[in-house]
Amino acid sequence: MKIRDLLRKGFSISFEFFPPKTEEGEEELFETIRNLQSINPTFVSVTYGAGGSTREKTRRVVERIHRETSLTVMAHLTCIAHTEEELTEILRGYREIGIENILALRGDRPKDNSATEKRGCQYAYQLVRLIRTKFGDHFSVGVASYPEGHPESPNLEWEVRYFKMKVEEGADFSITQMFFDNSYYYRFVELCRKEGIDIPIIPGIMPITNFRQIQRFASMCGASIPHHVVQRLEPYAHLPQETMKVGVELAIKQCEDLIENGVPGLHFYTLNKSKATLLIYDAIKDRVPTKI
Repeated sequence: MKIRDLLRKGFSISFEFFPPKTEEGEEELFETIRNLQSINPTFVSVTYGAGGSTREKTRRVVERIHRETSLTVMAHLTCIAHTEEELTEILRGYREIGIENILALRGDRPKDNSATEKRGCQYAYQLVRLIRTKFGDHFSVGVASYPEGHPESPNLEWEVRYFKMKVEEGADFSITQMFFDNSYYYRFVELCRKEGIDIPIIPGIMPITNFRQIQRFASMCGASIPHHVVQRLEPYAHLPQETMKVGVELAIKQCEDLIENGVPGLHFYTLNKSKATLLIYDAIKDRVPTKI
């Protein structure tokens, strides 16, 4: 089923996974998926490695979820390292196996800038355009958004302007980059609404279960970690169980505030683990708005 139609039915709970490198990792992932399936998520998504490095693995995991579970699955697709012909081939393959949802992304630029030699889509809005031009309405298309601005954005107004280009090309909804201060999300959404952007903007939630790891992720994607969060977690940086406990508590408070302020859903970056997400969901489930 198309995610845009599911979002019209009410509040969304969704999870993101990445394709494992080994068969053992893949089986562990599907154990996680079985655990999380009990929540009855609106959809799940599978990431796509930089430069198309997980092209076949992403497709394999997406197809397994589609065939072996009852879950609605969305495939991530980055365009920066592919020709239009390659992108069309990938999308045609997804259509043939019954996939109806794509998260259209630019992807990270290679350090040597070699991706430009392929002369394909250089930006996500061009990928959205390609999907709509070649496949019409077959796919529900999601895009990324950045409440604190993309690392390459000079300011938030510039960020909103380019986000609007993706919407104008046919994006149905957006999932945000992770953030730990909800005020960034609220400000971003307000700016988007002022620009006439009315698609659902789903906040991306990253439970902190490994503080040093999340610090690295945040520095790479331009997300800030508030001082009060650092103060809470720093003493437990080398104590996994305590980090998990505090990280889950912080995520619960973040989700409760977002729900109270009328967000369309919550998208959890699971890192292929289920425990933290299940703990958070169990704490907030009574606050989750009922679907139509």
